Amino acid sequence: MDHENATHQGSCYCGAVKVTVSGPPLAAGYCHCLECRKWHSAPINAFAIWPAGKVTLEGDTMASAVSEDSARVSCRQCGGCVANRKPTMDITGVYPMTLAGPANTFHFEPAFHIFYEERVMNVNDGLPKYVDLPEMFGGSGRTVHESQNTGWRSTERAG
Repeated sequence: MDHENATHQGSCYCGAVKVTVSGPPLAAGYCHCLECRKWHSAPINAFAIWPAGKVTLEGDTMASAVSEDSARVSCRQCGGCVANRKPTMDITGVYPMTLAGPANTFHFEPAFHIFYEERVMNVNDGLPKYVDLPEMFGGSGRTVHESQNTGWRSTERAG
């Protein structure tokens, strides 16, 4: 398969919103920020990001207006999360499970964790753990120590 021109498709929970991404993602990883945890009601959020022009959403969607930095997009029928538009960066995050299904051709290959100091769970996977974001995405590029164990974070601060 020609990865530079590959197209991957998926949908929301009910199938009313179709998501198409073209080409390889710019990056993929896991987010531990409070906003993502609340949005997904999960301790960690898996993401892959593409240039905004490489992501197409079809169907009746709604976008949150909670943050100027993120327009979190979901299906108006089932509420399923499908994407996170980042207008100031001209990128769109697509949740890998949105691209999952019988015809799944997208292979999620996470490269790092972001906002790791906000985590509620330790993950011992050998990937870099950024305090905020990698420098290439406007962050400090600082990383934190990886815990020896995966599991719910203790009350002690990791660093």
